[in-house]
Amino acid sequence: MAGQTLRNQRRQSTPDTRRRVSSRSALASFARSVSPALAPILREAEALGLRGDTRAGLDLLMTTAASLPPSSPDDDCVAIGELAVVVSAWGSELIDAHPFLESLAERVEAPNARGALLFTRGRAGTAAETPEILQRALAEFRLAGDIRGQAVTLGELCWPREDGLSGDYRVTVGREGLALARRTGDTWAVAFCAGRLAGCETYLDRPEALEHWREAAEALPSSPDAATAEIASLNQFNWAHTAYGHGAYALASRVAREGKLLAHGATWARKFAAVEALVQWRTGDLDAAVASARVARSGRPHMATGMGGIVLAAVALEREGRPDPRILDESLRHIEFDEQMLWLGLTVRATQRVARQEPFPLRDLGQSLDQARGMGVRFGWEDLVLVLAQHDPTEAREVLRTMGDLWPVNPRGAAVRLAVDGLVSGAQGYDLLLEAAERFAALPEPVTVGQLLHAAAGVAPDALTGNQLRRRALELFQTHGAERSLAAVLRDRSLHRGRDLPMVPSSQRLVSTAGLTAREREVATLAAQGLTAQEIADHLHISIGTARNHVLRVRDKFGGVPKRKLAQILAGDA
Repeated sequence: MAGQTLRNQRRQSTPDTRRRVSSRSALASFARSVSPALAPILREAEALGLRGDTRAGLDLLMTTAASLPPSSPDDDCVAIGELAVVVSAWGSELIDAHPFLESLAERVEAPNARGALLFTRGRAGTAAETPEILQRALAEFRLAGDIRGQAVTLGELCWPREDGLSGDYRVTVGREGLALARRTGDTWAVAFCAGRLAGCETYLDRPEALEHWREAAEALPSSPDAATAEIASLNQFNWAHTAYGHGAYALASRVAREGKLLAHGATWARKFAAVEALVQWRTGDLDAAVASARVARSGRPHMATGMGGIVLAAVALEREGRPDPRILDESLRHIEFDEQMLWLGLTVRATQRVARQEPFPLRDLGQSLDQARGMGVRFGWEDLVLVLAQHDPTEAREVLRTMGDLWPVNPRGAAVRLAVDGLVSGAQGYDLLLEAAERFAALPEPVTVGQLLHAAAGVAPDALTGNQLRRRALELFQTHGAERSLAAVLRDRSLHRGRDLPMVPSSQRLVSTAGLTAREREVATLAAQGLTAQEIADHLHISIGTARNHVLRVRDKFGGVPKRKLAQILAGDA
């Protein structure tokens, strides 16, 4: 009853046609209030985004902005711009918001409003243009005397991207931004700046990164409004993502579960499910990983779609005789702006290409390693080198020579380095491989442990020790359902046979290759060089009809692409 009386009193004392709606509950917003007519439109656009219809939500905001009268308050433009970036980030329409945000910044008058919209535009910008946009925002905030605005702009400026700024400069700027945010006492500003600094420290493999992620996530655990909740979820997600990258799987799993419980909308729930899938895959719970990956891939295509696809492709490589490569190719398109996930996806694809006996299976890895070296990144690319070490030790040694000083020192990074050093050392790598296996077992990462034990068996000091290691690997692969790895050990001619050995899994029986036969690989290699069917036939001393049939089968195994497109794919140009 008391609540009803209070509502009646408010209704009697508030002239709805004149009073503006407060935005104070939106901690992240630079708009202090919005017009009464605009508030329900913002709620509707947010609801569309939360339900996954981000295109409709962004269209509604753009239409609303176009119909605003010239006398509209600056705060209305700021509120529309802020929500536009949040909603578009939930989908794949971020680039569509760029000209829209520029037009909003041009129509406002107050420097703090211009700063807010330029800051928002900078967050949505490309790597090359972002520093200049953020510098403009910083100038406007300084003109307005807005300390909070200056803090978050510096925070965004320190976020790692390919813009030519050094890592040390980013850390300095990020620390300045966080200090200003703490001075204001604004919880959203602290959460934002701590998260941006933690992201920079993560890519530089600084030990304080996980602590700053914790501070960022705990400063703002949850919020009912979209703009504030976006940073809360982003910090929680990146905390889990970083812990996963460090091999702190128990922490990553807990943080992802907690984030999913507080996720603001379907998109974030799917992203946390994707992190769970990654952890479950690494820790050997492949059935659970598939289930989580399918949750991540439900709904409209997004980053979570790509992350889930990586896990599905990795599990399929272990459990299917001839896994379909198209799911991974499609997934990579959804994670192109996240280097850590892109590099992981390329690692899985290279492993898949090796299993399929494709020509030049490692063809994408060098470009990615050059990108990491150019960015000065010390995190997320180490698995690219592990795949090189397994299949091209000479190239891996060259990478160690040129990138050794950038190698990550976090627990998983250190374990990968031991594994790479062992793999490229030949017969002298036995002890290093065993030490690497122990490090991975501590994480735990059982399938990787089994693969390292199998590799160590090949350079063991004697046959008895080698067979003991192979049997330990068999036990791990059998326990965790890693069927292709299990079959590889069972087909190892050095394995001492016995009645207690398991059978080759049904998925791997009668499967000589996951993709191309030896003859098809020869044909594909020549096709990649641009040879015609007649030239292929002459080179291999087969009939032109046989050559054409082989080309058709190869094309079919690459999704039915034309021969010209096939040559581009195999040459790494597509």
